[in-house]
Amino acid sequence: MKILGIGLYDINGKKVLSYVSPREILSNDTRTYNNKTYKYTHGYGAIITAASNTSETGTLKYVNSSFEDSENSVKISEPRIYFGLQTNEIIATNQNENAEYDYPLTSTKNSYNAYDGKAGIKLGFFDRLVLGIKEKNIKIAFSKDITSESNIIIKRNILNRVKKVMPYLEYDENPYMVITDSGKMVWVIDCYTTSNSYPYSQVTNLAQDNVRTKKINYIRNSAKVLIDSFNGTMNFYITDKSDPIIMSYWKMYPELFEDLKEKIPEDISKHFVYPNYLYSIQADILKQYHQIQPEVLYRADDVWDTAKENTTKVTTLTGTPISPYYTIVKTINKSNPILGLVLPYTINEKQNINAYLVGSYNEKGEKELTIYKFNKDVAILGTLQLDTLIEQDEKISAELKSIEVTGTKIEKNIIIVPIDNTLLYVEPIFQVLQNENKMSPILKKVIVASGNKVAIGNNIKEALINLLSQEAVSIKIETDNIDDLIEEIIKANNNLKQSNQSNDWSLIGQDIEKLQSLINELEKLVEDTKKEESTNTVNKLVQE
Repeated sequence: MKILGIGLYDINGKKVLSYVSPREILSNDTRTYNNKTYKYTHGYGAIITAASNTSETGTLKYVNSSFEDSENSVKISEPRIYFGLQTNEIIATNQNENAEYDYPLTSTKNSYNAYDGKAGIKLGFFDRLVLGIKEKNIKIAFSKDITSESNIIIKRNILNRVKKVMPYLEYDENPYMVITDSGKMVWVIDCYTTSNSYPYSQVTNLAQDNVRTKKINYIRNSAKVLIDSFNGTMNFYITDKSDPIIMSYWKMYPELFEDLKEKIPEDISKHFVYPNYLYSIQADILKQYHQIQPEVLYRADDVWDTAKENTTKVTTLTGTPISPYYTIVKTINKSNPILGLVLPYTINEKQNINAYLVGSYNEKGEKELTIYKFNKDVAILGTLQLDTLIEQDEKISAELKSIEVTGTKIEKNIIIVPIDNTLLYVEPIFQVLQNENKMSPILKKVIVASGNKVAIGNNIKEALINLLSQEAVSIKIETDNIDDLIEEIIKANNNLKQSNQSNDWSLIGQDIEKLQSLINELEKLVEDTKKEESTNTVNKLVQE
């Protein structure tokens, strides 16, 4: 089951963050295409899970899982999927006495349906013969079930479909599905204009078809395509009129794009999410170019890195870079929580969090990308630091060891949720059966942290309650050590020497200010270290 959509859906009168996984017919399904039968023509419905809910055993809690709507499910009026990401083969509908399979009713009885949509063309025998030869499937012409009255549906893969119509745009390789208020299932594909000739811009590599790459230094998410999963109809919308490239295409192909006055239906646009494809490129470039001062860029004095995490029970000091993730955030400049794409940063070769990047849509349906920076004088807990502190705490370590059972492995991932001026760290701990490849991970524990407190619980609710009670464990957030500060002071002093040689008085003033700030930090750290050593000595004498 692959998640191909995320959004806030109305469940029991509440807006719930939900994951959408369309139930498609796979092209490698032996019932479907290997024997070239056309009984299995389409997928059916979607599996929808609530992001914050699990069952009592720690497994996924489904909002939609059966083939029919229930009282608490998201309503889907047209569940049949004829166009998608796995629909790579030609099908024939309206065949002679050969109804299309929908879904099983019992172990011996199935539900069937006849396609009544707009897609498909009627072909005579000669045309079907030519098509059969081209597709290496002669049954298209000679099957007794397929006649001149049958509808032949080709180009059902939505990415191949849009690339055939408009090959001059780059398309997001990860389309997502939206369920409209009326219950229709609609695919959303983000489109990009690119160039490698934009003056004075950083060059990066753009992945294409998950295989090839090309160099670009300009990219804009200036269009979207909406595709009906039942009829395959495509609607191209321009979403950024300030992009000169997309406006040129609009003038070249005015009938392809919707009129500029036409707006995307609100029941679809309200489910738009900031595209991960674009965000990942921007987040990588911003590691260096979050600064606009030329001298800082030239000296590489303020380079960031992606915060890292440990995804297994083994805690290391290197970890793996955190991937961008969607979560509900409440940033300081927003009055209400929003769905955002988030990535935390650290100073290069440091562990403390110093900033995070949020990509979201505002109330006007416009994309926003915002960097939130922390004051350099404040030490913010790093993700790798949290894992180290958890491992050192006897109480939390004992609870984690209790779920280490033979034949299973422990997996985890951490997300940081911005809430106004604070960060909430959430680390779910999953148990996975090693010999069951198709088994879903089981949520066993959740660790949460905020400020200088950390707590553990069997689920997110219990963990948060513990965080606000005496069950919480106090932690000490590590800052730069003396050796690190001395290295920075040496570097700052070398920068001051260079600016003195060039007689750049403005830069000299900045370098002196930076050097003085680092010396003050060193002085404070030395004083704190002496106080801590003195306290430890007194405590040791008292114990003796």
